Amino acid sequence: MPRFQNQSILVVGAYSEIGRAVARRMAEEGAQILGVGRDEARLQQARGELPGAGHEILVADAADWSQLQPAIQVGKRLGGFAGAVVAAGLHEVRPLSLLDADTLHRAYDANVTTALLATRLMTKAASRDGAGVVWLSSAAALRGTAAFGAYAAAKGALVSAARVAAVELAARRIRVNVVAAGVVRTAMSEAWLGKLNDAQKQAIEKDHLLGLGRPEDVAGVVAFLLSSDARWMTGSLLTVDGGLCAR
Repeated sequence: MPRFQNQSILVVGAYSEIGRAVARRMAEEGAQILGVGRDEARLQQARGELPGAGHEILVADAADWSQLQPAIQVGKRLGGFAGAVVAAGLHEVRPLSLLDADTLHRAYDANVTTALLATRLMTKAASRDGAGVVWLSSAAALRGTAAFGAYAAAKGALVSAARVAAVELAARRIRVNVVAAGVVRTAMSEAWLGKLNDAQKQAIEKDHLLGLGRPEDVAGVVAFLLSSDARWMTGSLLTVDGGLCAR
């Protein structure tokens, strides 16, 4: 039997490339998906890629609690969410000499506020049998990379906040774990890599002992963390980075 048959999964950032890969992997294993994002056309397109039936979308800014709240009723109607994945995010490259408060606010809202509010939602709409929550962080939170100040700070905050959430929600059997991904080939990473010279690109690829990743590489680990195979894991950080942090 598929691991997520008759289960509903919330995916925030459902039309990001990693979000789409996660939603597709979960749907392939029987899950019914509620995809959340700000762009209706892109959400509709992402839903159309999913196998199975009954998938739903919610057009909302997940950093705005008032916009996210309708998902509570959807979750209750579906019998409670068995899992939630927060794949929303924003990556702006800016050295400290040019860093400003607006950049920091954008990074925090897109990466941290979305994760915390989606998890707040799970306290009101999770399955009575318990649930898993996975936040997408980055290897940038674990390494020093020039001009990554705002992004690394936000992704690092997820690691700390997940431990707090794990402690608070354990009695509800809601597990909260974090995946720190290396460089995955997506439109966002390609835009960043496009600003580098050939030598810099080659160095980054070399630092990933197994090469740069694909969205599917992350989706498989997320599926594991949401499954019963990870039922004894909460407050944990898994690096899925092709060996980047091994050096």
